[in-house]
Amino acid sequence: MFDRLLVLATAAAAAFTPLAAAAPAASTAPATTRGVVVIVPGQSLGSLPYQPMAAELRADGYTSLVLDLKGFDVAADAASVAVAVDAARAEYPGVPVALVTHSIGALSGRYYLRDLGGADRIATYIAIGAPQYGSPGACGQPVGAETCPDTRFMADLNAGDDTPGPTTYYSIRSEREWSDGRLDGGQCRITPFPTLGNGGVDHALEPLLPAVLPQVRGALAGVCDGEFVDEPDGAIDPRSTLFPNGVPYS
Repeated sequence: MFDRLLVLATAAAAAFTPLAAAAPAASTAPATTRGVVVIVPGQSLGSLPYQPMAAELRADGYTSLVLDLKGFDVAADAASVAVAVDAARAEYPGVPVALVTHSIGALSGRYYLRDLGGADRIATYIAIGAPQYGSPGACGQPVGAETCPDTRFMADLNAGDDTPGPTTYYSIRSEREWSDGRLDGGQCRITPFPTLGNGGVDHALEPLLPAVLPQVRGALAGVCDGEFVDEPDGAIDPRSTLFPNGVPYS
């Protein structure tokens, strides 16, 4: 299943290669910047599919960089996020830093916020297609298996307040995303964008879909284009977050 989605995403990313090649791999900052945006990729996708988004955000006046992470180990990738954020804060003191995360990268981002002290350093956390309470697609896999629902890792990640600190939390997904991306605590759930298929195709292509960039831009500007929800701790059951409107591939 995942290989099929990866092929689709890689092919789509190749269509954007001229734009991606024109954008530097690391951050390029103007004399003044609206903020630093650190983009955390999904599993096995690498940085290429996210370079068009990064280039668009640079054109908007942000300093943006895409981390080149495999998404195989949530905790290890969270440590890499911490290094990148600390470097950005040192280079641009006083400038707000945002995380734009995708798929399993959203869990690494949240692990950083929750367990590595990131909630005091990040102004905005944007999760795109995030399996916040786990994905059955991870169960039994050689990598990323800790994100299977009901593992100890996921139970620890979701124990207590899911949205700690002064960070503002946003969720972006398609209408038929396989996981609804809910968190307890304060979260803006942006209105799901129209789907291309059963949710799986959307998930793989999300960083490249035209509907996603405007929602990211709005969230970075502090706009909740959807519903802000503040649910109590323990209000979310992992099973209730899965396949809200879509049918997974068999």
